[in-house]
Formats: sequence, structure tokens, C-alpha cells
Amino acid sequence: MGYRDDFYKIENIIGITGPIESLPSVYFQDKKTGEFGHITQIHGCDWNQGRSTVQTDPGYQILNACGGGCSCKRAAAHEYNGQGRCFHPSRSLFVASGALSKEKMEVVAQAIWRCPLEKTDPLDDRERDMQDIIYTDMWRDAHQKGPGGRRNAIDYTGQRLANPLLKIVHPTRV
Repeated sequence: MGYRDDFYKIENIIGITGPIESLPSVYFQDKKTGEFGHITQIHGCDWNQGRSTVQTDPGYQILNACGGGCSCKRAAAHEYNGQGRCFHPSRSLFVASGALSKEKMEVVAQAIWRCPLEKTDPLDDRERDMQDIIYTDMWRDAHQKGPGGRRNAIDYTGQRLANPLLKIVHPTRV
């Protein structure tokens, strides 16, 4: 079971941001309860992938307009609370679910099972920066060039450990 499966369901999808073929962020809202949230499928920071914490605000809306205290001036989706204050500018334009074909909605709905877990966002800039450094170091360490110049690869042929039956041995190497 995923985080808030009772909320993150197909009938609550209101739209997406990002290209449909590139795992877009999917937005959800339950008009009856005033609950809203979104699933970020791809993001540069690992802690910002997954299901956002479900919040309640009957006045919640998402528009392709910068305003409500936001000064980013980007042509992108902006989430607004019931008081008309922008609390989250997106990276892309919002496309309402009504503008998506049935086939595209089926692709969009895959976010529900692709991302069952809640985001691990520490909600603190200092902690975010520390996590970014840790994950960057881990990625760099995992992708260092190994012996023979390849990433995480051991060059068995250079050590004459290759299987001669498969003719992998390179006689010119020492």
C-alpha cells in the first residue's frame, strides 16, 4: 500500500505539468473534501520525488499565471491557496486533465503505482543542501572510472583472467 491510496487515485487527477512522455508531475484534488497534492515522478533532488503530503484547502487552485506574492515571472503553473497566495511555482505549464485524451490519461495514471511513497523532503534548506551533497558524492563515487578506464569495471583481460575459451584474452596486453 502506498501513502494515502484513498486520495491518490485516478478520479482525483486534475492535470499534469511537464511532457507526457517524460514522466510528468501529476496533480490531484478532491473537491468534496478540499484535499490536494501531487506526485513528482522525476526531479533533480531525490527527496523531492514521490507523493506530496496531502493538504486541505477548499480554495486551492493551480493556474498558469504568476501572481499572489510570487515574483518569479515564469510562464509556468503556480499553485495558490484559498487566500490567493502562491505557494509553489512549477517548472512547466499546467495541462488540465480534461485536455488529455483517454490514452494519455492512462499514461498519467501510471504515476499512482510508479510512486507509492511519500516524499522525504526535509523542508529545511540547510538539510536539503546537506542531502544534495551526500547524494552527489554517492553518485560520483559510484561512477568513478575503474581500472581500464571504465566506470566500476574491472579489466580482467589486462590481468589475463579472461576466459580463453571465449577468446576474450588480448595477447598484446601485459
